[in-house]
Amino acid sequence: MRIHPAHITEAEVLERQRLGLDVRDEEWEGVYHVTPPPSVDHQDVLAGFILFLRTLVESRGGGKVLPEIGVFRGSVPVPDYRIPDLVFVAAGREGIIARDGIRGGAPDVVIEILSPHDESRAKFPFSAAIGVPEVVVVGPDARTAEVWKLAGGRYERVPSGPDGATISERLQISMRTIAGAPPRLELLDRRDPKHRKSI
Repeated sequence: MRIHPAHITEAEVLERQRLGLDVRDEEWEGVYHVTPPPSVDHQDVLAGFILFLRTLVESRGGGKVLPEIGVFRGSVPVPDYRIPDLVFVAAGREGIIARDGIRGGAPDVVIEILSPHDESRAKFPFSAAIGVPEVVVVGPDARTAEVWKLAGGRYERVPSGPDGATISERLQISMRTIAGAPPRLELLDRRDPKHRKSI
C-alpha cells in the first residue's frame, strides 16, 4: 500500500480504519491519502453551506446537496476517488448518485473548505478530468470564497465583481466577505435576494 503523507505507516492506516477515523481519507490513483481532521471553523462553514444550499435547492424544486461523499473516476485500473466537503448535483442529474457516492458523471459543483495541510487545490486535475464545471474553494478563517470555472480542460478563477462578491453560475449564488471581528461570509440567492445567509 502506498500512503500519502509518507510519514504515516500502513499500521496507522489500518488502525484509523479499525477506529472509523478514515471516513474522509481518499485514494488518488491507488495512493492512499490520509486527510487531516477539520477545524471548528471548517465545520461551522460547512454546516452553514449545507443549511443554505439545501433550503435553496428545495425552494427551486430539485437537485441534491451532499456532504463528504466519494466522487469516483471509473476509467482507471486502480481506486481513484476524492471526498469533497460538499457536492451539488442539479435536478435531473440525480442518476449519477450511487449508494456509495458519485459514479458515472461529475457533480455540477464541488465545494472544498480549506484546512491546514489539506490538498483542496491539488484535487483540481481530478475534478477537471471528470468534468466538474465549477469548484468553490472557501477559506474558513478569513471567510473568503473563490469560484473556479472549467475552461479548456483546466480551471480559471472567476473574478470578483465591484462589490467584492464572487458568483457561482451553477448554484446561482453570490458569496461576499463581510469585514469584521470575526469576518463573515454572506451567501445570497441571485434568483431571490431575500434568501441570504451569513456564516
